[in-house]
Amino acid sequence: MKILTVNVHAWLEENQMEKIDILARTIAEKQYDVIAMQEVNQLMNNKIIFDDIREGNYAWVLLETLQKYTDTDYYLHWSNSHIGFGKYNEGVAVITRHKIKAEDEFYCTFAQSVRTISARRIVSITINYEGQDIEFYSCHMNLPNCETEDMGKNIQTILNRTQNNNLKILMGDFNTDAIGNKKDYENILAQGLFDTYTMAEKKDNGITVDKNIHGWDNDKAQNG
Repeated sequence: MKILTVNVHAWLEENQMEKIDILARTIAEKQYDVIAMQEVNQLMNNKIIFDDIREGNYAWVLLETLQKYTDTDYYLHWSNSHIGFGKYNEGVAVITRHKIKAEDEFYCTFAQSVRTISARRIVSITINYEGQDIEFYSCHMNLPNCETEDMGKNIQTILNRTQNNNLKILMGDFNTDAIGNKKDYENILAQGLFDTYTMAEKKDNGITVDKNIHGWDNDKAQNG
């Protein structure tokens, strides 16, 4: 199985369409089974296409671009988490090339209003892969020092969402410096999780943020 997780920082990047094209080609070439994305934005006032998805929804544009590079059908589950930068529905999404058996969306945080930046919505899908039902969760967590939320309890809310023996794979942006702040990183693992990076036989240097970005303005290299 091949999985990919990426904070796409939707519509806040320079050369955005060029980057979408690169991501679409990469997904097609690598044949990822599941892709989890965060900061999957859409303008709040755009016309609705269907359900809650509006014109210009990043994930929808990515799917349309992906069709240029593959005949494989991909399935999308997206949900709005909160208002971003005063004009976006900032959401999370999962894309898969497997039939979705079940899907879900819920807040893992105490805050549960789109008008509250600390409100964090989770989307999940269940697929059957080689005879095994597996649950995938796209997560965009608050910073560990968020005064109104508790990372451990938020993760437990995710893990306790379903009561079964399915393998649960939490993907996404945990907003945690695993290299510079071991305590916060270890708190995440203490919830009963395994880090697939440390388990991997082949790995890179583990750095996922290598420049100053919004939320990590004072950091030059962080692991999220």
